[in-house]
Amino acid sequence: MTSAETRNAGAGRTYLGFTALFSVLSLGLWWHTLGHLASVTTCGCGDASLTLWVLKWPAYAISHGLNPFYSRQLLVPNGINMAPNSLGLGFAFAPVTWIWGPVATLNVIDICSPILSGLAMVWLLRRWGLRPAAVATGALFFAFSPFVLTSLALAHPNFSLLAPVPVIIGLAGDLLVDASDRRSRMRTGLWLGLAVTVEFLVSVEVLTLMVLFAVFTLGVLAVAGLVNRQLRMRLVARGRQAATGLWVAMGVAVALLGYPLWSFFAGPAHLVGRAWPDTPPGTVATTPWDLVAGKVSEGLTNIMHLFGGYQGPRLPSLGLLGFGVLVIVGVGTVLWRHDRRLWLFSGLGAVAVVLSFGVVDGVWTPWRLFTSVPVLNNVVPVNIGVISASSLAISLAIVLDHLENRLRAARPARRRLATWATCTFALLPVVAILAPNLPFTTEAVAAPAWFTSTGSQLGPNDVVLPYPAALGGIQSSMTWQTLAGLTFSMVGGGGPGITVSRAGPERPGFLVLAAASLPLDPEPQPTESNLTDVRQALDGWGVTTIVVPDQPGLPVYDRGRPVPYAVAFFTASLGQSPTYLHQAWIWTVTRSGPSPVVMTPEQFARCWQGETLNPGDDAVAACVLRAA
Repeated sequence: MTSAETRNAGAGRTYLGFTALFSVLSLGLWWHTLGHLASVTTCGCGDASLTLWVLKWPAYAISHGLNPFYSRQLLVPNGINMAPNSLGLGFAFAPVTWIWGPVATLNVIDICSPILSGLAMVWLLRRWGLRPAAVATGALFFAFSPFVLTSLALAHPNFSLLAPVPVIIGLAGDLLVDASDRRSRMRTGLWLGLAVTVEFLVSVEVLTLMVLFAVFTLGVLAVAGLVNRQLRMRLVARGRQAATGLWVAMGVAVALLGYPLWSFFAGPAHLVGRAWPDTPPGTVATTPWDLVAGKVSEGLTNIMHLFGGYQGPRLPSLGLLGFGVLVIVGVGTVLWRHDRRLWLFSGLGAVAVVLSFGVVDGVWTPWRLFTSVPVLNNVVPVNIGVISASSLAISLAIVLDHLENRLRAARPARRRLATWATCTFALLPVVAILAPNLPFTTEAVAAPAWFTSTGSQLGPNDVVLPYPAALGGIQSSMTWQTLAGLTFSMVGGGGPGITVSRAGPERPGFLVLAAASLPLDPEPQPTESNLTDVRQALDGWGVTTIVVPDQPGLPVYDRGRPVPYAVAFFTASLGQSPTYLHQAWIWTVTRSGPSPVVMTPEQFARCWQGETLNPGDDAVAACVLRAA
């Protein structure tokens, strides 16, 4: 074999070994789902409901000849703009969706995400000539960081699949540092443009954060260049060298992302203003405690258990980095301060940590500078943890490589002991916090019988209002619609499109139905005002069918308020009795239906609290109609 063939064979064995390592660890997170990939995942509720819907839509759109960047079948009547919604994952895994369904797709993505992300980081660190132990530790922390694992549990694949991040860093570094010929720079620019395109289609927010920190880095270099003439000359020379590749990268990205960008900023149902206008910018953030031992709050965990979300123990905070990693990177940056890569990435990590603190009442924090900047004011500060984790993973690997180099004169056994002791010190605190959730808690995913029987036979002109309605609270109905095949259109949905500020003229009815669905505050009463608001909302949305599942075996996060309450309220709203079909109460909505039945709280309570609602028994509805 030639030397090149020997190197290629060695590289092949290295990647095969890392693939095996990451696969074992990733499968360990999900081993109990392997025999049930199509029916079991973290939860068919909460954010997972929107994720399942988003993964299903591209496969559905392709097979039906529809525009994958927009759908009218969710968030009626405006529809949903799909450009910000991880369409790349739906496209890439469409064959899995066609064959086994969206639940299997989500599980496959969850299993593959750490593997692909880890291999991408291995690729980057090996290009820099780092030793195997340093590469392994940095890649492990990157691929299985608390940020990634918590994102997996919350069904946020746009934040758990980070494979494009090291690729973009490596290719950009090649353009800025490598003095290769013009043709090589053009080829690197081509790959960089493709990597940027992939990241946009996987996660717009992660790409936005990478651009922000790239601009920050260039700004620091520009200021340093103004102070140091020699540095300025080197930067100008490197910039000219990189310009060809950067222009190619920009051209490729613009050509491939032209329509997605138009759709994002100007397409049907695009978001105007802040993504989450009903909450102050910068308020979902990291705290200093989160960095070393933070977990998701107990209150939020209880809400997820009740109304939709990860059903397991408290999860680590997205901002958790671990005491060991912070100490080793901090000490290593001081000891090997001559390494510019180490200063760059540990500095970026430190800046990211500070920015992730968001906006704190009574204290000035740097993120306040961005709360009025378009696009950036949509960033959720806690998600800046992706930059912190990525930067510190790279810094950790560089520090460990320097440590091995420092110990190269020591005996092999001593050198290995010191290296692995340092790796253990770095990773063990994080593993200890993650341990209660390993493997992840999972739930069976199913839809009420009506949705997979009658619902699957409807068409897109049929507009269904399910109960509980996905109007900013319980979101399980998106899973039901997905498992029914996306055949019908649905009121409500998830993500920023469902905020009250975007409810339009249906806002009064939106608020009544949202309160009727989420059992937190006192239940809405059938007053004349409430019933009028609901009827006007139903007309504005073009609702044709209202469905209240009546299956006692449904999980708590699928139920909303008691079924008798829902039957009584919708009967009063429409002035007509429902029919009972496939374990659900069904109302067919007509524009010229009977008048609503206004009731006193006492009358209403007697009907829904005093009557026994047996399957197919319309005693509650009959009680309401008697009040007319």
